[in-house]
Amino acid sequence: MKEKFRALLEELYGEHVPTKRKFFNFVCFAAPLFSLAATIVNLISRSVLDDNSSIGLWACIVCTVVCAGLYPLSKSFKSIDVLIYIVALGMNLFIFPLLYLTVGGITSSMPIFFVIGIVFSVLMIDDRKKDIIVAFVSYAWYCVLMLLDQKYAIAEKFSVLSGKHLYIDTYLDFVVVSGCIAILVKLLAVSFERQQAKTDALLAQMEELSVKDPLTGAYNRRFLIRYLENSITNAKENNSNIAIVMFDIDKFKRINDDYGHLVGDEVIKALATTLLKSCRDYDIVSRYGGEEFILVMPGAVEATALKRADQIREIFGKMKIADEIDRPVTISGGVAELSVSMHTPEDFIKYADDNLYIAKETGRNKIVGTTFNKNLPANAE
Repeated sequence: MKEKFRALLEELYGEHVPTKRKFFNFVCFAAPLFSLAATIVNLISRSVLDDNSSIGLWACIVCTVVCAGLYPLSKSFKSIDVLIYIVALGMNLFIFPLLYLTVGGITSSMPIFFVIGIVFSVLMIDDRKKDIIVAFVSYAWYCVLMLLDQKYAIAEKFSVLSGKHLYIDTYLDFVVVSGCIAILVKLLAVSFERQQAKTDALLAQMEELSVKDPLTGAYNRRFLIRYLENSITNAKENNSNIAIVMFDIDKFKRINDDYGHLVGDEVIKALATTLLKSCRDYDIVSRYGGEEFILVMPGAVEATALKRADQIREIFGKMKIADEIDRPVTISGGVAELSVSMHTPEDFIKYADDNLYIAKETGRNKIVGTTFNKNLPANAE
């Protein structure tokens, strides 16, 4: 039973259900309750008043039956827009006015249902102009109805509530309407929270796409430049250290030529994965372009960056990246530590790039810094 109830709630109010449909479904189940409450109140009033008139009772019963058929009827509609307009106008121009005239008029609590009718009409209709038109027409009709009732005492011909049964009517309608409003507000809150969560997730996804490289998951060049601009400023203001390493895959063009671009992409992703796994939580890995990556290490001096970069070089050189590759794949790196002569990200990156160039020209598969390791022998040709 619980599973069936949960399945029904998911069908009626799940995340896949459009907002207007949720409110329509709520009306489909709430409207029969309103009519049923009016029927009960009418029965109580007739017993107290010893009223033999059955018009009000039959009006309540008819309205209950009609409202109970809304949801089954909606299942046969592919688009419920037309049915929503029918329900909104029928509720405000026929059902509530009929109940108003037959169950006590102004002496009953029916006028409070007029408010509910207009509110639900606005919530169900998602067209701004049309919901204003329906709300205005409904409001005008309710005003005309009450003015006509005041002038010609139409409702008094069917039933008049007073004394004890007036309080019973008010109490019962209070219970129904307050419960309805509470559920409505909760439904609105949940719907808003879910929509906000979807929006936040979408914004986060868009933000990530704007700063992440889609192939590797590393940050892109635009984010790197922006990050370095702030980091350089903060490092100079706080007299702190920051180092970067520019990595490049050795003889990458030959890998593409020999094994194809798909294998080349796997090599690039393997380097990105190695860098991401090897860096600290506050380090930044960015794909600078093509097969080039830059590792940013806040707080590190050149010696620390050289040691870390060489460890990464060794790890990557031992990896089995793809079955098609029958020879070692190596990387080279150039290290730079921020100095007073570097004012822009481009200045900073140029130092690392110059050292990477030296590593390439002196045999590859090595890490070169500004003051360390420049005379290391080639590790591989």
